[in-house]
Amino acid sequence: MKTLVTNLKGRCLFDVSMKTQIDGLICIQTDDSKDACLDKFIKGGAVKIDTQDYIEAVKTITGVIRGAKKHGEVFVAYNGGEIGALLGFIANKEEVDGVFTCFKDHALRMPLLKLDLSDTRLRILEALEKENLTAISIGKKVGISRAMVYKHLSGLLELGLVKQSQMFEKYSITQSGKLILI
Repeated sequence: MKTLVTNLKGRCLFDVSMKTQIDGLICIQTDDSKDACLDKFIKGGAVKIDTQDYIEAVKTITGVIRGAKKHGEVFVAYNGGEIGALLGFIANKEEVDGVFTCFKDHALRMPLLKLDLSDTRLRILEALEKENLTAISIGKKVGISRAMVYKHLSGLLELGLVKQSQMFEKYSITQSGKLILI
């Protein structure tokens, strides 16, 4: 089964549906509109994002995509809108089968991007999610040398997933880092 998770409407939605030959459609929306013109032809439904908390929105969308992946291929199509960027990010994070965006009423297939985070970097993020830590504490919790901690922290800082406080040389997870762990 091929499922499309999208916030698109109109011609772009039709264009992506034709390109992917979907069997199911899940519309992610922030309002109560029911104008997904394909819902008469394709089984599916709508998921309303009615929170102002982007972490909760990401959790909801992630759950939808993971649920759809259990049934087969998943494609994500998005435009700007209020949740478009989140849909694009989550689609790549969850490694869906295809990602599309809308440009001037035409669907454009985007290359899949992969966040290449090692298990060690993920463990560092998980440790920092619980509390702010020094490099020495991170090394003890994750089981790596101090030199390796600094190497991994440098990469995480560059990606904007971790930040360093000026006092006490502690590191903490950023809001972007929290999105990675969902």
